[in-house]
Amino acid sequence: MQFQQLEYFVAIADAGSLNKASEKLFLTQPSLSKAIANLEDEINVKVFIRSKSGVELTEEGKKLYHYAKAILERTELIYRLGQDSSEMPGLITVSSYPLISMGAWMADYYNMHRDPYIHIDLKECRAMQLMENVENGISEIGFMMFNQAQEKEIQYTLRTKKLVYHPLGYDSWYANVGPSHPLYNREEVSMQELLEYPVIRFQDDFFSNLTFFLEIDGIKLNNFEKVLHVNDTAAIISILLNTDAFRFGPKISASDFLKVGIRTIPIRNCQVRIDVGWIEQRMVTHSQYVQDFISLLEEKCAGLTKEIK
Repeated sequence: MQFQQLEYFVAIADAGSLNKASEKLFLTQPSLSKAIANLEDEINVKVFIRSKSGVELTEEGKKLYHYAKAILERTELIYRLGQDSSEMPGLITVSSYPLISMGAWMADYYNMHRDPYIHIDLKECRAMQLMENVENGISEIGFMMFNQAQEKEIQYTLRTKKLVYHPLGYDSWYANVGPSHPLYNREEVSMQELLEYPVIRFQDDFFSNLTFFLEIDGIKLNNFEKVLHVNDTAAIISILLNTDAFRFGPKISASDFLKVGIRTIPIRNCQVRIDVGWIEQRMVTHSQYVQDFISLLEEKCAGLTKEIK
């Protein structure tokens, strides 16, 4: 496999058309088609679905696009190594459990490092993708949150992938509700009350499916019949603000949600334990930029419970 093949692949995916990509790359369509055919043969995966309107990525193609973009970004930095060190950007690559507070933390981090050459790469993803990103070097560290139903499988996967988990503390689940929700002004809610309303969930992966085994106050999570699957934090905020839907979320994000008018309300008899921590590859040395971000994570999570109750 050649870098040029990945460049062609990304260009076609971004353009959504072989014709547009060939114009941008100053190549003929047959040459571009041949390069992609060779790539597909080499990795034994079909990456595009072709139609009269253009091309679309297959599911495997979407994965390849994710990896190819990361490789090309790192390649660009490698080519710049010969420049004056003052011209080289600082680099921090993080994969994170989808959390509204992570955006706020990144803003704080940026304000601490007003370096015009710093390169920040933040990816929000579920647990499996997060661990794969750190394992494959796409992200240097990963910020994780998982519950007791997921713990055994998470720890096994971390060992298999030779990743090190650093605990930051423990949280629990609360109900995030917006001003349009009938329970907005409550000081506490019950699971029985929440059953009446749609629950917002990120798209499930293997680990999130284990959560269905959890039970709160005698009610299992799979008892919720109205489920809205959303992949975008901004969309979640908008839905919470304008509908009667709610979501389960940690207390650590309560202040950031409150800034936009969303409350974080305790759930009666909730015994769910959320492990909060970060992961890295074994035997790795981090730059000062990354060490500073780890210190920021420790600071932001300082208020969490440090022992299992």
